[in-house]
Amino acid sequence: MFTTILVASDGSDDADRLVAVARRLARDGHSKVVVAHVNKLIAARGGHYPVCANEDLLQLKVRHQVADLEAAGLDVELKLRSTFGETAPALAEVAKDCSADLIVTGGGRHGRFAGRAFASVGQCMPRPASPPARCSSFRRQIESVSSSSAVMMTKRTPASG
Repeated sequence: MFTTILVASDGSDDADRLVAVARRLARDGHSKVVVAHVNKLIAARGGHYPVCANEDLLQLKVRHQVADLEAAGLDVELKLRSTFGETAPALAEVAKDCSADLIVTGGGRHGRFAGRAFASVGQCMPRPASPPARCSSFRRQIESVSSSSAVMMTKRTPASG
């Protein structure tokens, strides 16, 4: 159904659920999974530092998520990025680089307005102009997904072969 699925992971327990969604979709559609983690940085005297003090532990958790996907027999790639800006544009750039035709992100813990105000990644991701042709069958596959996740479809690229 999808050739490349990008799943955004911040190393949290919520991200474990998103990775599980990507695992199920990739296994059903024989898709490649790209796990992306964005390290937000802050400039301070003497250099730049991660916004999250436990960034090393978060990256370790993301690496474990990738290892779990590999153990399940999936084609997996890890993309780590750092940015001084917002997370959503960095993830959009990763999606473009890997030609992802599906992006799985967290929906955030806020509503639509608060999600925008507090820069929830799921709310801030750019939306495609038109969904892929198989939108209805895809929606049936993810009906059981937790309401804390948001699945966004990007413009479908034709599969080769």
